[in-house]
Amino acid sequence: MAQRFRIVCDEEDTRVDIFLADKLAITRSKVKSLIEDGHILAEGKRLKPSQKVKKAMVIEGVIPEEAPLELVAQPIPLTILFEDEYILAIDKPHGMVVHPSAGHRDGTLVNAILSYLNTFADTEHRRLSFEHSFASLRPYIVHRLDKGTSGVILIAKNTHIQEMLSALFKKRLVQKTYRAVVEGLVKKDEGTIGGNIGRHPKERKKMAVLREGGREAVTGFKVIQRLDGFTYIEAYPKTGRTHQIRVHLSSMGHPVVGDELYGKQAKYMAQRTLLHAFRIECVHPVKNIPLCIEAPIPRDMQEFIQRYAATI
Repeated sequence: MAQRFRIVCDEEDTRVDIFLADKLAITRSKVKSLIEDGHILAEGKRLKPSQKVKKAMVIEGVIPEEAPLELVAQPIPLTILFEDEYILAIDKPHGMVVHPSAGHRDGTLVNAILSYLNTFADTEHRRLSFEHSFASLRPYIVHRLDKGTSGVILIAKNTHIQEMLSALFKKRLVQKTYRAVVEGLVKKDEGTIGGNIGRHPKERKKMAVLREGGREAVTGFKVIQRLDGFTYIEAYPKTGRTHQIRVHLSSMGHPVVGDELYGKQAKYMAQRTLLHAFRIECVHPVKNIPLCIEAPIPRDMQEFIQRYAATI
């Protein structure tokens, strides 16, 4: 269904595309496309994306309904860390997008898992002697990892299990451990980073620690090893905000190495963000047994650590 909106501007001198991207929670490029196609008007007149908003300006428009993305199964190799009849845990490689979108219609983790589950279903139909339907097998992503982040990601095999796992995440009954290499030498051996996280007030692609607004975010950390100009750490997010670990580490002056969005001088010293979802721990939602799933540290992270450990 098309989404209609009417916004009375409460800002001054902000670009229309930036203002609406924030208000409508869509991308700036999407806003630009809607403006150019005549779907957004101000005071009944067409706009330009670069036009500045004025207080009390009334902007009205419609976001047309998009055709749903067709999920295509693609035989992309996967590293399976754990699997039973309810849950699948994958070691996601860095550079892989989790969900298909307008900009990433294929080659995603969902495409790969769909192919894997279809193959599994065909095998089980041939193997099992009793009646059982696997027709509903499809990936239900429980949580997300950024494109540049590698490591453990959980997938439910049906909506019921997805709801149960999501409830565990919501109640903070899932312990997540990340490994990262950060810029500079972290002085404290361990600590906690706080501060609400929300959209950056000027750079809309970024999140930031805000003095006012945003949502509560808490990240614990511990130093594993100090290197020559870098620190190898573990991070323990207590909440699950967008870019939380990257934002919190950057806010304390130690952004993740290779992070082009939040990093500083060393962002080109690695081919990707050296952040890895190392471990997930929780109680199995059906079997009621402890689950502890780990993804090995990727080779590129190991080599970076060894290179800078050898010089001190």
